[in-house]
Amino acid sequence: MPHNYYHDLREFLEVLQKRGLLYSWQRPVNKDSELMPLMRLQYRGRSDAERQAFLYENVTDGQGRRYGIRVLTGVYAASRKIVTLGMGCEDPGDIYERWRRAVDKPIDPVTVPDAPVQEVVHVGAELEKIGLAMLPAPVEEPGFSGDTRVTGPFITRDSESGVRNVGMYSGHFRPPDRLLAGIGPSHHAMLYHYPNAKRRREALPVAIVLGALPDINYVAAANLPYGLDELSVAGGIRRRPVELVRCKTIPLEVPAEAEIVIEGEISTEELEAEQPFSDFPGYLMVERHRRPVVRVTAITHRRNALLTAILVGLPPSESNGISRTCREMILYSFLKYSCNLPEVLEVCCPEMGGGWNWWVIRMRKSHPSKPWQALQAASGRDPANKVIIVVDEDIDPKDPD
Repeated sequence: MPHNYYHDLREFLEVLQKRGLLYSWQRPVNKDSELMPLMRLQYRGRSDAERQAFLYENVTDGQGRRYGIRVLTGVYAASRKIVTLGMGCEDPGDIYERWRRAVDKPIDPVTVPDAPVQEVVHVGAELEKIGLAMLPAPVEEPGFSGDTRVTGPFITRDSESGVRNVGMYSGHFRPPDRLLAGIGPSHHAMLYHYPNAKRRREALPVAIVLGALPDINYVAAANLPYGLDELSVAGGIRRRPVELVRCKTIPLEVPAEAEIVIEGEISTEELEAEQPFSDFPGYLMVERHRRPVVRVTAITHRRNALLTAILVGLPPSESNGISRTCREMILYSFLKYSCNLPEVLEVCCPEMGGGWNWWVIRMRKSHPSKPWQALQAASGRDPANKVIIVVDEDIDPKDPD
């Protein structure tokens, strides 16, 4: 286990490169038709142990435009080894206890006066002219909707209670300066913060964080109890406070080490129909929900910035890798410690279940009632599950066959 967690995403990339877990594409790659299909092809043709993060150094679009921002995919969960390193561990079996300690002993973040993520600031007339088009967000499913989005931690805060939430959501681009907030109605930002802002007839400030360290993305994707600061849990993972910097145009703070931040306000009055897009189980969402509109107020980034693009959709994909790991860590800790089931040895959410809907629990034999206790406890822990299986300790839960 590394003695010190990474300073920023660029240091993490250096580690991945040394381990043979990063591949750099030097030739031009079209973000509209090639970039995500290359990542998808890797998931289709390579085993988990062989998968790498992809760094696209020379990004273009369908009109031949070249971007000055590089694109990075798979850096958070292309493989189990990448997730393990992202948690600051060497052995995959160590991530569960590291997670438990981080939740039990969170470390509050600290605020710093300036940060690399604000080396370049786009606001006002410049933002109106360039806007979201400056970001090379790839088309994830070419041939379907052509939808472009960013998926990453969204930071909001309830102005009444002061409770901060960091959730993993999608922002669907509507250039030049609008995007749709792809936040499910049961997620904390939409369940608590949005209604409170609507009652006050105010917009809800939001910061979308791209290119933060892996721990920020893992805590954002985890279903932590409301009121437990996800950034404090990230501090527990890295064993030092997360450094935050004040946003330029909204009353929020963001991780100082991030690569790109989109600042904005979620309208509590303006809704817009979304276009079809591929969601985490692999189904194409065509219900045309009406989503809140986010008005972008600033885009800040590091020089020579990296845009992290998370492949969402048909398993296996990176979003599934993130989701399954978070649920495994949470369910393991819940069953073993909260439910007093020391017989629980391992929890696996096979990636073909989308990281949510299929759980396998490996246990030691002690008493015939224990498997039923584990099954009933797990079924009540998360309503998203559909199939839960308990197996003996000599069965590999990671092998669906």
